Amino acid sequence: MMNVKELKSKHKAICTTLAGKKVKDALDLIQSLAKETHNGDIIDAHYNLEFTYKNILRYTVEGISDPERQKIYNHLVKDVYQLSDKIFTHLLDKYSSDMVSELQREFKDVELSSLLNEFSELWGSIELQKVLDANAENNSELQEWGYKMFQFLWSSESKVSIEIDSLHSYFKNESYPWHTKSLMVAAINLSLMHRFSPEYLRLLMDLMVSKDDQISARAITSLLIAFSKYDDRLPLYPDLYTRFFMLIEEYEMETLVQSIVIQLIRTQETEKISQKLHDEILPEVVKMQPKLKEKLDLENMLSENMMDDKNPEWDELFKDSPNLISKMEELTEWQMEGADVFLSTFQHLKHFSFFNNISNWLLPFYSKHPEIQKAIENEDDVFKNGSLLDGLGDSRFLCNSDKYSLILSIPHMPGMQKDLMGQMFSAELEQMAEIAKDEEALKANQGKLVASNQFIQDLYRLLKVHPQRHQLEDVFSERMDIHNKWFFKQLLGDINSLREIGEYYFKKEYYDDAIDIFQLLLSKDSNSEAISQKLAFCYQKLKQYDKALNMYLKADLLGDESVWNKKKVALCYRNLKQPEKALQYYKEAENIDPENLQTQASIGHCYLELENFEEALKYYFKVEYLALGNSKVGRPIAWCSFVLGKFDQAEKYYHKLLVAEKNKHDLINLGHTLWCKKLRKDALANYQKSIKLPDHSFSEFLDTFSEDLPYLKKHGIDAQDIPLMLDQIRYSLED
Repeated sequence: MMNVKELKSKHKAICTTLAGKKVKDALDLIQSLAKETHNGDIIDAHYNLEFTYKNILRYTVEGISDPERQKIYNHLVKDVYQLSDKIFTHLLDKYSSDMVSELQREFKDVELSSLLNEFSELWGSIELQKVLDANAENNSELQEWGYKMFQFLWSSESKVSIEIDSLHSYFKNESYPWHTKSLMVAAINLSLMHRFSPEYLRLLMDLMVSKDDQISARAITSLLIAFSKYDDRLPLYPDLYTRFFMLIEEYEMETLVQSIVIQLIRTQETEKISQKLHDEILPEVVKMQPKLKEKLDLENMLSENMMDDKNPEWDELFKDSPNLISKMEELTEWQMEGADVFLSTFQHLKHFSFFNNISNWLLPFYSKHPEIQKAIENEDDVFKNGSLLDGLGDSRFLCNSDKYSLILSIPHMPGMQKDLMGQMFSAELEQMAEIAKDEEALKANQGKLVASNQFIQDLYRLLKVHPQRHQLEDVFSERMDIHNKWFFKQLLGDINSLREIGEYYFKKEYYDDAIDIFQLLLSKDSNSEAISQKLAFCYQKLKQYDKALNMYLKADLLGDESVWNKKKVALCYRNLKQPEKALQYYKEAENIDPENLQTQASIGHCYLELENFEEALKYYFKVEYLALGNSKVGRPIAWCSFVLGKFDQAEKYYHKLLVAEKNKHDLINLGHTLWCKKLRKDALANYQKSIKLPDHSFSEFLDTFSEDLPYLKKHGIDAQDIPLMLDQIRYSLED
């Protein structure tokens, strides 16, 4: 029996080999899998493909001219891909027990036409009932059909392909429910994640120009995910990518597609945001709870006076957690950008039986859904208010899956919490509706952008949270480098689109990806100072200082005389251990802006690294004079004073530093200073204090002490006294 994991690995290896134009290697890999099927048609197909390929090679070697050879070769490679897919599906059906394979067996004797006829009859009955009952559409039979159709489209692509025209007709019927159609698009997306299907891709291209934003957005998003996954195959299907590009141009969707690409890239932030919430923001909020209760007088929050008067202490609310404000502001900024900030909040609310059906993870939210109506049937009017549910449906800040989680959790909430949430949510939705109106007026395709972002977040939850997620193809586990894909370069390879995505990567600190794009942009415009500098900054952040230096120097040659650029050049030289050259550029920066303290300090650092302690001291004193209250500059002043033999001055500064902070290095250096002043006992005491600090040890002390020996000897410490001092330290520690 073949291992399923091994089978998937071999199929992936075949596709990778074909992408690298190694057709013989791919055919060799396929041969063993073909035998494993024990299927004569498959074995014969492999033999015929190999025979054809051998003939192509023979004609090529013999120099026979054939203008159709490339077309024949491409067709052959396409057939090898298709055979590989066919074998993969056949063996999965034989050996696998995952969800898709089980569904394939379940629908083995079911035809698409029978499912569509079933729906047609059901829908005809519902339309008749709607004359008397406006809610007739929301019945369990329709839901069950939607679940069944979802499963069929997801698992039975080969059967659908035969009757694909019927599916086209289903989507063209404008009277059919939009949410059911949207769910079908989600099923097609899952199927494409599992297996390549030109028929499904063509259908999605029809749907990408749908009048319904939900259907259109899901179709475009699904196409981009599929094109990214199967990028190596696309050149073999000119009709597919040509039509896609023509539709994008005809319907002026370039900006929309670019924005959805950024939404897909943004999924890489989700785990980082969740981690920040869990590790930084929530612990701060929990710590503040007692203070919040006291400062906000929560026990009396409903008093009459509270409605009129503002609490003057609110302004001081966050004074004990100064970092929390900036973190919350960052969270708000992420949310306004469309980042997924609620994964960690709602991933624990997927335990309702509603989510036992995998299709419900990708179902668009609509207020008349039977499960929603059931959840609020015993609730107060605030939740039965149609505007609240409709407002929730229109809200862009929660994905569909989380909206269902929220409503399904209402019956389980304590009464006070429920009332407070209802009131707050009603007010919040009104405000969000106003924002949405303004944005709709300012930005074209806003509805599609919101729908695509929510669909991506729904899909992310399915692939990251679902209990059986390991059985699904996780498109988000791979690097989202869509800008490197062949199809993207054909579609949005213009400078503006690349720049937009490059700037996004740069802002979000994905420096590796930003480098890819900035290099490409620089190849198109080699004289761009801004691109050179940003490319340099990316290299700098990745600690590739030699490459960063080259780009900063290029910007310098292009005429950038800014202090910023010169200091960056100097910084790279410092990190490359070339303080002489660093000093040269810091001096140039000083000439432009003589009062810049950072420049003054950096010049001091260069002189320190060059062991020109007199000059270093001058600059450090200048920084100290101009930056009153900056105690940190005292550390290099103290060290330079010690090295220059100005022991009283050094001792004074070390004592100041140690009053502010017990630092292991300051204690060691104070010990050196006192020893050089012949105050051996005081020196010993400071050495002991340093070693006893929580973050220090005798071994680490010894390493630092050894580095400083040349200065001790320079100032008259007898070499023979050094081991005696060390032994004294050891004995004192034992005592």
